[in-house]
Amino acid sequence: MNKVAFYIQYPYYFPHFLPIGNLLTTQGYDVVYILSEKQNTKNMIDIAQKHNLTYKLGEDNLYSSNIASIFFANNFLDAPKLSAKTLFMDHGVGTKHCDYATALEIFDIVLVEGDYRYNSLVEKFIPQKQKVHKVGFSKLDFAFHFQERDIYIKKYNLNNQKQTILYAPTFFPSSIEKMSDSFPDDFKEYNIIIKPHYLSLHRSRYKGQRKKFQKWASYSNCSVCDESEYSLVPFLNLADIMISDESSAIFEFTALDKPVILNRFLKLRWSYYLNPKKLIKRLDPDIEIYRTIGDNAKNYKEMVEMVKENLQNKNKYKEQRISFTKDICGQVDGQVSQRIVNLLQKELL
Repeated sequence: MNKVAFYIQYPYYFPHFLPIGNLLTTQGYDVVYILSEKQNTKNMIDIAQKHNLTYKLGEDNLYSSNIASIFFANNFLDAPKLSAKTLFMDHGVGTKHCDYATALEIFDIVLVEGDYRYNSLVEKFIPQKQKVHKVGFSKLDFAFHFQERDIYIKKYNLNNQKQTILYAPTFFPSSIEKMSDSFPDDFKEYNIIIKPHYLSLHRSRYKGQRKKFQKWASYSNCSVCDESEYSLVPFLNLADIMISDESSAIFEFTALDKPVILNRFLKLRWSYYLNPKKLIKRLDPDIEIYRTIGDNAKNYKEMVEMVKENLQNKNKYKEQRISFTKDICGQVDGQVSQRIVNLLQKELL
């Protein structure tokens, strides 16, 4: 039995799983993507069909007795009840909070990226340390082998004579609401690509963010990606610099040895102002160490100055990028999926 499944709860899980699934398919494995019927189903079906993937709808398919192994990108509390062997790889990278204690309890294998996560887990969870395997960040395999640059330049009408700025904020806590309405005009000598988080485009509480996107999209030098662009990877390759805030995308971008600006001017919900401990719980305290991976902007005006400075001096944080990439993302060599497949063959199938 060599059927391997990937459980997709959100469209943005695809970039993590597709490099692995594609490799398994080329090696003769029967690969199926199990799509959640609870949310985002149509969008995920569109993505599956675009890539000619075999897929099934609904969580009931996870309980099939003819599946050998299943990959998860979030905790699934029923994992111990499944007949398949289970693997967990978090859908993000970096220092955001993730309940690894639960993951180590319910999954057979836990995959991590670099030294930071691996060392913290094996030291903290000694009895389960044999479950933890350091492999790298599979999403970056596509970035390493990206071959569609010209297609995306044409799609987004990018001027080859201009440098490209990527703004890839998270949905919360985010800097979107505190960015200027004239953001593209302040960088009119550059191409600008806005890559919103999927939840910014869909959840009702973020309608203010969508209004901001609409304003920016009216500028000729600015493109705002819609939900069909489920992957950040093409834009990691296109951009010369990235602006973000609390998104783990900063580590993905710097892994390609490119400069990033971290916006520290964030809009919080009132409950976070009243109870700052909520924000601390949402983030890992070690994020403070890794903020030195690039310039930190305390306000919008400062951000504008920092972007232009870093585009003139791209090597400013080169040493930090190299060091932190090893720590956070692990090996960036285009072979992460191969290491995961090797582990799967050895440990589970």
